[in-house]
Amino acid sequence: MNMNGNLPQKRSFALSPDRKLALLLEILLLMMAGALAAFMHFNIRIPLNIPGHHGLEFMAIFVLVRLTSNIRFAATASVLGVGILLLIPGIGTSSPMHSLSYLLPGLMLDAFYQLNKKQMHLLFFTALIAGISYMSIPLSRWFIHIFTAYPYMSFIKFGTAYTLMSFFLFGMLGGMLGYGLNSIKSSFTKNK
Repeated sequence: MNMNGNLPQKRSFALSPDRKLALLLEILLLMMAGALAAFMHFNIRIPLNIPGHHGLEFMAIFVLVRLTSNIRFAATASVLGVGILLLIPGIGTSSPMHSLSYLLPGLMLDAFYQLNKKQMHLLFFTALIAGISYMSIPLSRWFIHIFTAYPYMSFIKFGTAYTLMSFFLFGMLGGMLGYGLNSIKSSFTKNK
Protein backbone atom coordinates (compact mmCIF):
# COMPACT_ATOMS: atom_id res chain seq x y z
CA MET A 1 0.00 0.00 0.00
CA ASN A 2 1.08 3.54 -0.70
CA MET A 3 1.17 6.26 1.90
CA ASN A 4 -2.26 7.45 0.74
CA GLY A 5 -3.78 4.00 1.38
CA ASN A 6 -4.10 2.92 -2.25
CA LEU A 7 -2.56 -0.20 -3.75
CA PRO A 8 0.27 0.47 -6.20
CA GLN A 9 -0.66 0.05 -9.85
CA LYS A 10 0.85 -2.90 -11.65
CA ARG A 11 2.30 -2.54 -15.09
CA SER A 12 0.88 -5.26 -17.30
CA PHE A 13 3.66 -4.95 -19.89
CA ALA A 14 6.48 -5.66 -17.44
CA LEU A 15 7.51 -9.20 -16.58
CA SER A 16 8.50 -10.05 -13.05
CA PRO A 17 12.05 -11.32 -12.53
CA ASP A 18 10.65 -14.85 -11.97
CA ARG A 19 8.73 -14.75 -15.24
CA LYS A 20 11.76 -13.44 -17.12
CA LEU A 21 13.85 -16.29 -15.75
CA ALA A 22 11.15 -18.84 -16.61
CA LEU A 23 10.89 -17.44 -20.14
CA LEU A 24 14.66 -17.52 -20.57
CA LEU A 25 14.82 -21.12 -19.32
CA GLU A 26 12.00 -22.18 -21.64
CA ILE A 27 13.73 -20.61 -24.65
CA LEU A 28 16.95 -22.37 -23.64
CA LEU A 29 15.09 -25.69 -23.39
CA LEU A 30 13.53 -25.11 -26.81
CA MET A 31 16.95 -24.48 -28.32
CA MET A 32 18.27 -27.61 -26.59
CA ALA A 33 15.41 -29.60 -28.15
CA GLY A 34 16.55 -28.39 -31.57
CA ALA A 35 20.15 -29.25 -30.75
CA LEU A 36 18.93 -32.72 -29.74
CA ALA A 37 17.26 -33.10 -33.15
CA ALA A 38 20.53 -32.13 -34.88
CA PHE A 39 22.54 -34.43 -32.61
CA MET A 40 20.20 -37.31 -33.46
CA HIS A 41 20.50 -36.49 -37.15
CA PHE A 42 24.27 -36.82 -37.13
CA ASN A 43 24.58 -39.71 -34.69
CA ILE A 44 21.71 -42.02 -35.59
CA ARG A 45 22.83 -43.57 -38.84
CA ILE A 46 20.05 -45.67 -40.28
CA PRO A 47 21.13 -46.73 -43.77
CA LEU A 48 17.73 -46.30 -45.45
CA ASN A 49 19.28 -44.45 -48.39
CA ILE A 50 16.12 -42.33 -48.67
CA PRO A 51 16.38 -38.53 -48.61
CA GLY A 52 14.63 -36.79 -45.73
CA HIS A 53 14.27 -39.80 -43.43
CA HIS A 54 15.48 -37.74 -40.48
CA GLY A 55 12.27 -35.72 -40.83
CA LEU A 56 10.74 -38.31 -38.55
CA GLU A 57 12.68 -37.18 -35.48
CA PHE A 58 13.04 -33.53 -36.57
CA MET A 59 9.37 -32.87 -37.08
CA ALA A 60 8.33 -35.01 -34.10
CA ILE A 61 10.44 -32.79 -31.85
CA PHE A 62 9.39 -29.52 -33.54
CA VAL A 63 5.66 -30.36 -33.56
CA LEU A 64 5.80 -31.48 -29.94
CA VAL A 65 7.59 -28.24 -29.02
CA ARG A 66 5.10 -26.16 -31.02
CA LEU A 67 2.02 -27.80 -29.49
CA THR A 68 3.24 -27.71 -25.89
CA SER A 69 4.87 -24.29 -25.61
CA ASN A 70 3.03 -21.02 -25.11
CA ILE A 71 5.91 -19.02 -26.61
CA ARG A 72 4.79 -17.49 -29.89
CA PHE A 73 7.86 -18.60 -31.87
CA ALA A 74 8.63 -21.86 -30.07
CA ALA A 75 9.48 -23.92 -33.16
CA THR A 76 11.68 -21.12 -34.49
CA ALA A 77 13.57 -21.01 -31.17
CA SER A 78 13.98 -24.76 -31.43
CA VAL A 79 15.39 -24.69 -34.96
CA LEU A 80 17.78 -21.94 -33.86
CA GLY A 81 19.35 -24.65 -31.71
CA VAL A 82 19.82 -26.71 -34.88
CA GLY A 83 21.24 -23.78 -36.83
CA ILE A 84 23.68 -22.81 -34.09
CA LEU A 85 24.86 -26.39 -33.65
CA LEU A 86 25.37 -26.79 -37.41
CA LEU A 87 27.53 -23.66 -37.53
CA ILE A 88 30.08 -25.23 -35.18
CA PRO A 89 32.96 -26.56 -37.32
CA GLY A 90 33.17 -30.32 -37.51
CA ILE A 91 29.59 -31.01 -36.48
CA GLY A 92 28.55 -32.25 -39.89
CA THR A 93 27.63 -29.47 -42.30
CA SER A 94 29.23 -29.31 -45.67
CA SER A 95 27.69 -25.94 -46.48
CA PRO A 96 26.70 -22.94 -44.34
CA MET A 97 23.45 -22.89 -46.32
CA HIS A 98 22.41 -26.07 -44.48
CA SER A 99 22.15 -24.07 -41.25
CA LEU A 100 19.87 -21.57 -42.96
CA SER A 101 17.72 -24.20 -44.67
CA TYR A 102 17.11 -25.97 -41.35
CA LEU A 103 15.57 -22.76 -39.97
CA LEU A 104 12.72 -22.87 -42.49
CA PRO A 105 10.66 -25.73 -40.98
CA GLY A 106 10.45 -23.94 -37.64
CA LEU A 107 9.54 -20.62 -39.24
CA MET A 108 6.84 -22.25 -41.35
CA LEU A 109 5.48 -24.32 -38.47
CA ASP A 110 5.16 -21.21 -36.31
CA ALA A 111 3.54 -19.23 -39.14
CA PHE A 112 0.95 -21.95 -39.80
CA TYR A 113 0.34 -22.31 -36.06
CA GLN A 114 -0.29 -18.58 -35.61
CA LEU A 115 -2.73 -18.58 -38.54
CA ASN A 116 -4.61 -21.75 -37.55
CA LYS A 117 -4.19 -22.47 -33.82
CA LYS A 118 -7.42 -24.45 -33.53
CA GLN A 119 -6.75 -26.59 -36.60
CA MET A 120 -3.23 -27.41 -35.41
CA HIS A 121 -4.88 -29.63 -32.82
CA LEU A 122 -6.26 -31.89 -35.57
CA LEU A 123 -4.03 -34.82 -36.54
CA PHE A 124 -4.43 -34.57 -40.32
CA PHE A 125 -3.85 -30.81 -40.42
CA THR A 126 -0.81 -31.04 -38.14
CA ALA A 127 0.69 -33.85 -40.24
CA LEU A 128 0.08 -31.92 -43.46
CA ILE A 129 1.68 -28.74 -42.09
CA ALA A 130 4.63 -30.73 -40.74
CA GLY A 131 5.17 -32.30 -44.16
CA ILE A 132 5.02 -28.96 -45.95
CA SER A 133 7.31 -27.38 -43.37
CA TYR A 134 9.94 -30.11 -43.64
CA MET A 135 9.71 -30.08 -47.44
CA SER A 136 10.86 -26.44 -47.29
CA ILE A 137 14.43 -27.71 -46.71
CA PRO A 138 14.92 -29.34 -50.13
CA LEU A 139 12.74 -26.69 -51.75
CA SER A 140 15.11 -23.96 -50.55
CA ARG A 141 18.08 -26.03 -51.73
CA TRP A 142 16.40 -26.46 -55.11
CA PHE A 143 16.04 -22.68 -55.46
CA ILE A 144 19.71 -22.26 -54.51
CA HIS A 145 20.61 -24.90 -57.09
CA ILE A 146 18.61 -23.13 -59.80
CA PHE A 147 20.17 -19.73 -59.16
CA THR A 148 23.74 -20.74 -58.31
CA ALA A 149 24.13 -24.22 -59.86
CA TYR A 150 25.39 -25.46 -56.47
CA PRO A 151 25.00 -29.25 -56.63
CA TYR A 152 23.07 -31.08 -53.91
CA MET A 153 23.74 -34.80 -53.86
CA SER A 154 20.16 -35.84 -53.15
CA PHE A 155 18.95 -34.09 -56.31
CA ILE A 156 21.69 -35.68 -58.36
CA LYS A 157 21.19 -39.12 -56.85
CA PHE A 158 17.39 -39.29 -56.56
CA GLY A 159 15.99 -36.44 -58.64
CA THR A 160 14.10 -33.36 -57.52
CA ALA A 161 10.55 -34.73 -57.37
CA TYR A 162 11.49 -37.85 -55.41
CA THR A 163 13.54 -35.82 -52.93
CA LEU A 164 10.74 -33.28 -52.36
CA MET A 165 8.10 -36.00 -51.89
CA SER A 166 10.33 -38.01 -49.58
CA PHE A 167 10.96 -35.00 -47.34
CA PHE A 168 7.22 -34.27 -47.36
CA LEU A 169 6.25 -37.83 -46.35
CA PHE A 170 8.85 -38.14 -43.60
CA GLY A 171 7.86 -34.69 -42.32
CA MET A 172 4.23 -35.85 -42.18
CA LEU A 173 5.20 -39.00 -40.27
CA GLY A 174 7.22 -36.92 -37.84
CA GLY A 175 4.30 -34.53 -37.42
CA MET A 176 2.01 -37.46 -36.60
CA LEU A 177 4.53 -38.77 -34.08
CA GLY A 178 4.85 -35.34 -32.44
CA TYR A 179 1.05 -35.00 -32.35
CA GLY A 180 0.78 -38.44 -30.74
CA LEU A 181 3.41 -37.61 -28.13
CA ASN A 182 1.56 -34.39 -27.32
CA SER A 183 -1.70 -36.34 -26.95
CA ILE A 184 -0.06 -38.79 -24.56
CA LYS A 185 1.39 -35.90 -22.55
CA SER A 186 -2.02 -34.19 -22.46
CA SER A 187 -3.75 -37.36 -21.23
CA PHE A 188 -1.21 -37.71 -18.40
CA THR A 189 -1.67 -34.10 -17.30
CA LYS A 190 -5.48 -34.42 -17.39
CA ASN A 191 -5.32 -37.53 -15.18
CA LYS A 192 -3.27 -35.68 -12.59
